[in-house]
Amino acid sequence: MLDRLNLISAQTLGLDEYRNDFRSNFWKIDISWKLERETTFKEPDSPSWTAMAEGDWNKALLLAEELRPVRTVHQRDLDRNGIVQRRIRFVSRPLTPYLQWELNVLKIWAELGEQIRILPVDAVGHLEANGQLPEVLVLGDRSSTQVMYVIRYVDGVLAGARKFTDPALIAACRAEIAALWRQGEEILSYFDREVAHLPPPAPQGV
Repeated sequence: MLDRLNLISAQTLGLDEYRNDFRSNFWKIDISWKLERETTFKEPDSPSWTAMAEGDWNKALLLAEELRPVRTVHQRDLDRNGIVQRRIRFVSRPLTPYLQWELNVLKIWAELGEQIRILPVDAVGHLEANGQLPEVLVLGDRSSTQVMYVIRYVDGVLAGARKFTDPALIAACRAEIAALWRQGEEILSYFDREVAHLPPPAPQGV
């Protein structure tokens, strides 16, 4: 079903609408599932990403680490509310500069409690005969609130989302994401083997 999402009609949300809708639903759920398929994005609102793109890798890593206290509080709030976050992150070889940067950030998230696993992009080749899978976020499983977003980007920058509320469609996509997540490798072991030793990525421009 994931490979058909771009063909299914949905409510289109602009960036502010998506952010507001996400916030209104997130703290009502029991679990979130995120599928990250694209290997290059732009995050101009992130000082850490900007430092990486400008070629200051040490500053990028320092700024990422400075996010740890805020993320620690966020994880504490998740735990208090009984919310689990799971993410399957697809990677290409060699890693793109964006992936190298993001995996350093996600390593921190994982150390604090987010359940993140890694798969090579080849693992979804059988689902991509008609195009690359979208970026998908599913909120809720057994909670009364269940919603799904296909996240939209323009030139690599977050631009909004398409929102789905059909329970059967959400259940099918959630099951497919969960199956991919179960196939994945824990990010911490992947990071130690494949990322930690890499030289700084090339500057990307902003």
